[in-house]
Amino acid sequence: FGGNTQIVVTGISMGGATTMMVSADPTPDCVKCFVEDCGYTSVWYEFKGELKAQFNLPAFPLLYTTSALNKLLNGWSLTEASALHQIQRCSKPMLFIHGDADQLIPYEMMHTLYSACGSKYKDMMTVSGAGHAAAYSADPAAYDRRVFAFADMCTKEKK
Repeated sequence: FGGNTQIVVTGISMGGATTMMVSADPTPDCVKCFVEDCGYTSVWYEFKGELKAQFNLPAFPLLYTTSALNKLLNGWSLTEASALHQIQRCSKPMLFIHGDADQLIPYEMMHTLYSACGSKYKDMMTVSGAGHAAAYSADPAAYDRRVFAFADMCTKEKK
């Protein structure tokens, strides 16, 4: 990357979880901050919640078997895919966004992730009435204001 390149890494839902996972890794200096929208704490807890909510099934034995097979076939278990564990090592600014009417990823996960985030520069935005991945469409003007203000703060700050 050259010159005046400044990057804000952002993602929604699974992209939000990926954004948080990337935030723990060393990134080039041009990566200034991260913005995650309705990301989940871990694959395990997301799948566990969906098994219960959609199918009224317990985690055992299906989730345990799936995780063991994934470990055997791909080298990692579902418990290892954890944004919650990764975000503890985040050192760059992070903005968390979540709609309080999200039926897929519990709104409370944002607070859990925010508390676990290792960055000394972090902020949260709750979008009232927004469902899953709908924070922007619920209030685009407020969303843009908050994200751009956060990005501006991050890109102007000298490190």
